[in-house]
Amino acid sequence: MTRTDQTRVGVHCVLLTALVAAVALALMPSPAIAKSVEGRFVAFGPGNWSCADAVAVAEGNHPGSQGQLDGFIAGYLTASNVILRNTYDIQAGKPASTAKMAVLTFCAENPEVDLANALAVHTQRQYPDRRSVPPRR
Repeated sequence: MTRTDQTRVGVHCVLLTALVAAVALALMPSPAIAKSVEGRFVAFGPGNWSCADAVAVAEGNHPGSQGQLDGFIAGYLTASNVILRNTYDIQAGKPASTAKMAVLTFCAENPEVDLANALAVHTQRQYPDRRSVPPRR
């Protein structure tokens, strides 16, 4: 086999691999729709807060609740890393504070949504940019 033939085979393998990956990604269920067959789920702690309440906590209007908000966001992101397939870091190296800012921006625009669903929207948006493996050192 000539070098040109080997290159063509290599290119075809890469294209086929990319096609298979694209089809697999398209068929993958959305990370934000993992709910019961009735479309419901139980949210614990701050996950039950409305977005309006989460924004109020972030603005300091509910003393003592800031730690609960931060802990819930960090826990949700950690659970996403554990549960979502091919996910090492849903935040792609960005700190949880970046997620908090994005979620609170979403919450300010959607005050009636609960915090658990706001985080589901965030992780769904982050999913394409996530890290699938640890960064090389």
